[in-house]
Amino acid sequence: MVSRPGLLEGKSCAILGATSEIGRETALLFAREGADLLLSGRRGTILSNLAEECRREGVRVETLQLDLSRPDARESLINKVAKDFRKLDALVSYIGYPLEAELWYKGVVELDEAEITRVLNVDFLTSFRAVSGLLPFMEGGALILTASTPALSWYSYGAVYSIAKLAVVGLVRAVAAEYKRYRVRAYALALGNIKTSATYDALREDEKVALAEESPMGRWGEPSEVAKVALALASDLFSFVNGQVIVVDGGTLMLG
Repeated sequence: MVSRPGLLEGKSCAILGATSEIGRETALLFAREGADLLLSGRRGTILSNLAEECRREGVRVETLQLDLSRPDARESLINKVAKDFRKLDALVSYIGYPLEAELWYKGVVELDEAEITRVLNVDFLTSFRAVSGLLPFMEGGALILTASTPALSWYSYGAVYSIAKLAVVGLVRAVAAEYKRYRVRAYALALGNIKTSATYDALREDEKVALAEESPMGRWGEPSEVAKVALALASDLFSFVNGQVIVVDGGTLMLG
C-alpha cells in the first residue's frame, strides 16, 4: 500500500495562538500532513510540549513565545520568520479576547472606550500586526484568521466582540482584494459553538444543552473539526477560493 503525500508536504506554516485548544489541534494535524511549523503563543511550557509532539511527526518545528497584543511583538515575529523560514505558505491565527460575561452583556451605550480598545487590540490588532508584518513572506500562500458567527448575524449581546470580529473579516477581504500585489489567498473562519474549555466549562448544564440545540446537527463543534477546515484552506484544495468567510457552526447561521 502506497501512502499519499501529506496535504501540506513541503509547506511552512505559522500558527498563532497555538497554545489554545483549536491551535493545538491545528498544529498536530498540520504536522501529520507534513508541514514545517512556526508555533507561537503566550504559554511557554504548553508551547514547548506541543512542539515536541509535532516533531514526532518528522517535521521541523520552531517556537516563539509571544504576546501580539503588545505592539512591539510585531518585530519579533517578523525577525523570527525572516531568520528561520524566509517564506511562509500559510498563516493561521486563533488569537482572541476571552469571553467576559460582564462585557458580553454590555450594550453600545454602556461600553466605554477603554473596553472597546482592549477587545479590538486582541481580536483585531493582533491579526493586523501579524498580517502587515508577514505578507511580504507569503507569496502564493494562504491567510486564515478567526472571526465568529455573531459578526455576521449579530446577537442582542456581545456588541464589542462582534464589532472586533467584523473588523477581522474586513482585513481578510482587504488582503484578498490585493491578491495581485501579494498573491495571498485570505479567509475568515466564522466559528459558532465550538467546545473549548474556556467557553464550554463556564456554562451551566442547561446552557450547554440549549446552545447545542441551536444547530441542526444538535451538538457542539469540536476543536479538531475547526482544524480540518483550516487544513483544507491552507492546502492547494482551495486554490481558486479567495476572500471568503467560512462558517463553521453546524448550520446554525443558516436558520437565521
